[in-house]
Amino acid sequence: MPQLHEATACPPVSEALWAQLYARARRQLQQLGRQDTLNATALVNEAWLRLADGGGGEWQSREHFVACMATVMRRLLIDRARSRTAIKHGGDWQRITVTGLDARASGESRVVELVALDTALTRLREVDPRLERIAELRFFGGLSVEETAAALGLSTATVKRDTRSARAFLALWLGE
Repeated sequence: MPQLHEATACPPVSEALWAQLYARARRQLQQLGRQDTLNATALVNEAWLRLADGGGGEWQSREHFVACMATVMRRLLIDRARSRTAIKHGGDWQRITVTGLDARASGESRVVELVALDTALTRLREVDPRLERIAELRFFGGLSVEETAAALGLSTATVKRDTRSARAFLALWLGE
């Protein structure tokens, strides 16, 4: 478990919280398949460092901190995916559905899907920022309805309703 200097913006992390962050990172990486050498520990550590370097801010709750870490982990994965699919690296941009993922799909096709999902989430943010945030936390961050509601200060009924709306928007955008 990392120990950061008191001057950083990140709160001290208990072993239980560290395990929760590690499990979320592992889940995100498993969804992508074996695309590169990044592992869950490296993803959590890099997210932690980016959050600490960015000045962070005041954490209103444990859920708020986990939500921020989930967002940073998503951005790290998107950055890596874009780097891998860049034209200078021989990338071949194409739109692929997310729900049509085959468990045996190559890591490269999953990288393209990740980029397509990020594009769809960016479009959703333009339409409704709250829906995008809920989708990011639920689908990408792996937060439960209750955790998402606590992190955003919403009721669980609102999160459930907005999750359905976000899912419908993303399915439409991705052509599913």
